[in-house]
Amino acid sequence: MSADNEHQTTDTAAPDTAASAGPARRSGLLAPVVVLLVVGALAVAAMSGGGDDAEVDAPPATDAQQLADELPEELTTAAPEELEEQVAEQQLAEQEAREALDAIATRDPDDPRALGDPDAPVAMVQWADFLCPFCGVYSRDTEPELIERYVDTGLLRIEWRDLPFQGEQAMLAVVGGQAAAEQDAFWAYHEAMFAEDLRAAENRVDREFLLDIAAQLDLDVERFAADLDDPATRERAEGEAVLGQSLGISGTPAFIIGGYPLVGAQPIESFVQVIEAAAQDAGAELP
Repeated sequence: MSADNEHQTTDTAAPDTAASAGPARRSGLLAPVVVLLVVGALAVAAMSGGGDDAEVDAPPATDAQQLADELPEELTTAAPEELEEQVAEQQLAEQEAREALDAIATRDPDDPRALGDPDAPVAMVQWADFLCPFCGVYSRDTEPELIERYVDTGLLRIEWRDLPFQGEQAMLAVVGGQAAAEQDAFWAYHEAMFAEDLRAAENRVDREFLLDIAAQLDLDVERFAADLDDPATRERAEGEAVLGQSLGISGTPAFIIGGYPLVGAQPIESFVQVIEAAAQDAGAELP
């Protein structure tokens, strides 16, 4: 993933095969996830790819010939019956992997950090960090259009997950988000925190800064402070971070959309193609 649109926690280069984390590459990306599921360590290796020029195409046809073309060369010399069996196994593995990833969305109707119908055809789980500049780009430039186009029309549900990569200030910021959620004000807090790049001012995000944000949002500041200081609030944020890291997510923002992984502040067209592909998989009509 280019540093142009994703904050990463490592300088290790991403493999070329993960250059675009969209449905067009699901044959090559989802199958490894199934293998890791089998050994008990679910990971999304595809989530380290992408860039400003990355494109996400429509999902390929799943007929035997096209899938056969995508198999390693050594497998294409197999007998027709063996090849057909391998293709069927690959299709099943891909489907199971996507279902496993899609199941990460809780669809909890009482989740204050979710937007949209819990029963929407497509659920998008996003991991983000309030101090990540590219999360801010996505929040300001892309998310409002997705909400208007898909959430408000009932096609998409968005669920937030904490993944603070920027140190203790970032952890404090997501704990603040958890505290704001206790007063059903997470999305107002989200908007206030992403209004500018908080990483630009060193040591700006401290307890007093967050209390000021709570006051600006007309929250019960005393209650907000108590939730901010409650160890249980921090534990919830840490638990979400552990889940994200267990999935192999090494940069933010990162998304799982109807079971398809997508990473980075991708252009709106990338989100549109993945969301609509997932909607078609679910048999939903597009708005």
